[in-house]
Amino acid sequence: MENISLELIEMLAKKMNERELNEITLEKGDEKITLKKEIKYVSKEIVTNKSVSKEKKVTTASSKTSDEKTKGNIVIAPMSGTFYRSPAPGEPHFVQEGDEVNNGDVVCIIEAMKMMNDVICKYSGKVVKILVENGEIVQKGDKLFVIE
Repeated sequence: MENISLELIEMLAKKMNERELNEITLEKGDEKITLKKEIKYVSKEIVTNKSVSKEKKVTTASSKTSDEKTKGNIVIAPMSGTFYRSPAPGEPHFVQEGDEVNNGDVVCIIEAMKMMNDVICKYSGKVVKILVENGEIVQKGDKLFVIE
């Protein structure tokens, strides 16, 4: 590659990570390079809703855990999608471990079919454990938070 240098490729990879992009393509002259991140999960859900930026509130189906290691009230995912801890990239997280939450507080967002869905906590107490990483794909029923 004469026109696209290794330094340029490294810079693109760095920018791709900083901006949380999954793919980036660069064309320079007659050369073209595409960088792609490995996707850990591919959803087999069929998307029929074409709404792009609607938001709606979803009340979680919550449960108490019987697991010895995780005691307390569990906030579970009400739907499958991508878990986000903040309303937008670069903004503060809704909750941190150690924060106090009240019944009705938004604790995260799950993006499903291009719609951002608020996840509402049904418990009041202290967030003792966040069980999911930001940007991770979750399935309906997955445990998200432990509240005591």
